[in-house]
Amino acid sequence: MSIRSVIKKIISAAGAAVLTFSLSAGVSAAVKNYDFDVSNAPVLEPWASYAIGMDHYDPTKINADSQVIVSYSYEKLTDEKNEAPVELIVQSWSYPDTPMANATGSVWAKVAPAEYDDNHAVFNYNDMVTAYGTADFSKVDALCIGATNDVNLTITSCTITNCDDDMYVELTDAQRAEQYKNLLIIVLASALAIIVIIIVVFMIILKRKTSYAYDPTLGKYVKMEKGDKK
Repeated sequence: MSIRSVIKKIISAAGAAVLTFSLSAGVSAAVKNYDFDVSNAPVLEPWASYAIGMDHYDPTKINADSQVIVSYSYEKLTDEKNEAPVELIVQSWSYPDTPMANATGSVWAKVAPAEYDDNHAVFNYNDMVTAYGTADFSKVDALCIGATNDVNLTITSCTITNCDDDMYVELTDAQRAEQYKNLLIIVLASALAIIVIIIVVFMIILKRKTSYAYDPTLGKYVKMEKGDKK
């Protein structure tokens, strides 16, 4: 096998390794959890709600494995026993194609948590679909977190899990710059690895060349023994 073919095989292997890494990163990023900013949410009085707009999100990327997880604290106002201190509302005012739409083309679909405790509530995709009347979320305008009838609710976080990775449809300048920076790091690291491999191969070639001398009687290069002179 010639040195040139060896170099080609090494470079091809390095390129394949980079491609495999990129593909595996893509696969691992096929779904994503999204943390919504609820830092401006006020303390919710009974039956009040806080809306998380879908302006920069594509709600069709919510899938059957998705859950909405809400963290909170609350103050109980009566001794009455509630099923849960919090509810989720799937809201639309864009005339969605669902039997739950009212005469004005709006939907206010309340969803009870599938499980909850004093600090967390989990809302399942199937319950959202049942309440909204369809699995077509293309015209969902907001997801709302609501307090129930006898609590003051403080929202501390809201996460939607296992959505398609391209659910966020508009990057900020800072996020775009971070994305480009990460891509540049991967490209530069890959190029550096290939350069290092090439340098090592050439050093091996040079070392091999210095251990051979041309023998005019044989008409070819032969390996020199220790103590031989060129």
